[in-house]
Amino acid sequence: MAAGLDRIVRGVVAPAAAAVDRDGTFPRASVTALGGLLGMTMSRAVGGRGCGLAEASDVVERVAAACGSTGVVLRSHFAAVAALDRLGDRALRSTVAAGGHLSTVAVFTPGSHFLLPAGTASRRGDVVDLRDRKSGVVAAGEADSYVWSSAPLAAHGTTTLWLVPANAPGLLVPVDRPGIGLRGTVSTTVWADPAHVPVDCLLGADGQSFDTVVHHVLPWYVVLGASVALGIMSGAIDAVAQYLATADLLRLRLRADAVRVLHTDAVAAVDWEPDRARRKLCQLAVHAAEALATVTDLALKASADTPAPTRTTVERHFREARSLNTHPPTADAFTEFTARAEPDHPRRPGSARDQPTSDRPRSTTPSLTRPSADHWIH
Repeated sequence: MAAGLDRIVRGVVAPAAAAVDRDGTFPRASVTALGGLLGMTMSRAVGGRGCGLAEASDVVERVAAACGSTGVVLRSHFAAVAALDRLGDRALRSTVAAGGHLSTVAVFTPGSHFLLPAGTASRRGDVVDLRDRKSGVVAAGEADSYVWSSAPLAAHGTTTLWLVPANAPGLLVPVDRPGIGLRGTVSTTVWADPAHVPVDCLLGADGQSFDTVVHHVLPWYVVLGASVALGIMSGAIDAVAQYLATADLLRLRLRADAVRVLHTDAVAAVDWEPDRARRKLCQLAVHAAEALATVTDLALKASADTPAPTRTTVERHFREARSLNTHPPTADAFTEFTARAEPDHPRRPGSARDQPTSDRPRSTTPSLTRPSADHWIH
């Protein structure tokens, strides 16, 4: 797989990166060339490769080193597949496994409670009306489907997930999608005003998908976001490596290496130590954002007296870094989200955590193998 991926990156992704960034166009040719990998994380039982988070991280990092936008598209797709592989029906999963279906996540809402859906779902016979706006939706208007979260149809539970087709009536994607970097992700706020979907687009049980979002979608999204950061750092460092003194080059690589250590630790925790994953994901998100800003800033300064092609490449990675660090949910928002789950730090009397929580939505289905979803929203 590595050799084939390298050929695609060198032959398709890298040559298109400058135009994707300059024109703000979706990297359709790159995604098509990578199509065989879109189903790599789907279960073998439905035709996928059964690859895990570590393998997906490697793919995303290699792609992001050449084109950050394409790396972010893969990030959102693999995070969506983390839900589809668990909650989708066999026909859908087989389609995704075949590699011809690009999905994306639409589960984030503005604010620190970014996983608690603000939108509603109401049923009219065999049709469901979804009303909401989702921020930072990657591949908006380009993906084949959206993994979309809403409040439950019924009065119980916290989160319901839907597979919203790209052509769903009432799904609105703005045409103007400005950005300073990662413009090829065509990331924007998507509106459902309302969007009409068949009731059989329901993923899993009504109101019972919060654990899936917290313990599968979010970890994949955070880890793969760090993979994109590692890729962007690698691209920037490689571009200026021959122009730097050995000590300066080592400093940049050490910054990236520190993130890689946290990345490896977080991947292992997600797979084997879910009780410890929450804080490790937070550490990874914070340090990846800081290192990405520092490395690309130093690389940009180092490129001042380099040939024009090098300066252009580094400047693109610099803008990609700034855009990635502001893409929701940000490291700051994730830190606030994680802090509400920490049971072991002292609380001041009368603090928000000491207040009644009866008005807060709760997951009614505790996870059998992972921490309860309630731990993430208090």
